[in-house]
Formats: sequence, C-alpha cells, structure tokens
Amino acid sequence: MEPVLRSGDVPRLIGDDSLQIELIEHPYKFEHSSDKELNGRIVDAINFMGGIGESGEKCYQAALDGLSRNAAKVVDIAAREYDSLPQEQYLDRWALVNLIAELKQDGSMAFLDALLSSRIPEEGSKDPHSFTTVGEEVMIRTTAVEAIARIAADGNDKALEMLFNHTRNANFSIKRAAVQAYVACGGEKATERLKETLAKEDHYILDIKRIDVRQAPQAEGGLYLVNREKRELPPIDMPGDHHDKDDGSCGHCKS
Repeated sequence: MEPVLRSGDVPRLIGDDSLQIELIEHPYKFEHSSDKELNGRIVDAINFMGGIGESGEKCYQAALDGLSRNAAKVVDIAAREYDSLPQEQYLDRWALVNLIAELKQDGSMAFLDALLSSRIPEEGSKDPHSFTTVGEEVMIRTTAVEAIARIAADGNDKALEMLFNHTRNANFSIKRAAVQAYVACGGEKATERLKETLAKEDHYILDIKRIDVRQAPQAEGGLYLVNREKRELPPIDMPGDHHDKDDGSCGHCKS
C-alpha cells in the first residue's frame, strides 16, 4: 500500500499498489471568508511557520505583523476554518491554533475554551508507537492552552480563570500545561489555590519548571551511561560476542 498525499499533513494509505499524488496549493478552503487577499496572507503566515534560520524567522514575523492589523478578523477566519477541517488533518489544524495563539486576541477565547472542552477521539492508529492520533489531538490542545496563557499574561482575568478551569482536564498533558500556565500567569496566589483544588497526587506538577534545553542536565557516557553509584560502565554486550562453547579464541570470552 502506498501513501496518498491529499494535503500538507500526514500521508494516507490506499489499498492498491499505485502511487497517487494530488498537488494542491494549500489544504484550506476558506468557505466562510470571501477576503481572498487576507486568506492568502493567512496561508503565507502558516507556510512561514516552518521557516529555518534567521531569514525564515524574519519572514514569519513579517507575515504576523501584516496579519496583526486585522487580527480579530483573522482569528475568526482561522477558527471557522479549523471547524471545517477533517479530523485527520492534524498538522493543518494545529497550524491554525498556533496562528491564533500568536495573535493573542480576546475574541479567540470562546473557540479555545470549546476546543479544550471537546472530547479527544479514541486512538485511531494501528501503530501508536510510530504515530498516535491521540498524541496529535493533545498537541493541538496544549497549543490552545498556550494561546489562552498568552492572553492571560496580558492581564486578562477571564483567560486566567479559563486556565484554572482546565487544570482539572482528564488528560494529564493538558492538565499539566494548564497548571503550569496558571501558575506562571497567576503567581503565588494561583499556586495556593491549586494546592487546595488539585488532588494530592498531582501537587508535584506545581514543582515542574520550564527551562532552556541548554540548561538541562545532559547524559554522560559513551556507548552506555555511567552508573552514578559505581561510576563504571556496564560490560559491553554486543551481538556475536557470546558462543555456545568457549574455545579460547574470542577475547571477549577470556577471563
């Protein structure tokens, strides 16, 4: 079976031996927007999200700057487009939520709240170790938490309370994101409030801090990690090192 490329998202499988590739300009239809110029600017901004290097970031920021002049309208278009997309277009859906997060509009909160309150569909992947649909849905929703947090950081009390409401989310990753965002935006009073409302087994989430990846402790060792207590490497066990009988010819088998 071969992948069918129908959008900029994850390839799909078909049941025969042929390869079908459908080339499209972008995966969005904008059925609820007649402003073709603004629709094009939205697509440009989303395309620039994946830009690499300093020039890529400059193009992305320039695209966002252009959209900021019509931010409220852009958020409305993006939210309507999100609702019209098929569930399996995970990357396309995430990109719209990420764009909404970048624009930090109070008018986006109803959409974001509804998204976080929506049920996560059952796992649809036959091999969730390689690709998980639940993981994709969670990523979209944690981006929605980030979007609300950015609004709350600007002093919006309604957004802060919305974060608090989602600290009781059934999904742990979403709950953790909401807890961390609520504490970051609400300070000490927020921490005390969560200690009263969170289950005791979840209190440790309050101690989780975001740090720069460059500040994270790095693993030490070569082929294997060093045992912290013994400060020595475990014996090397490579394929072909062991034999049914020790005839003395293998250096690994000598005492």
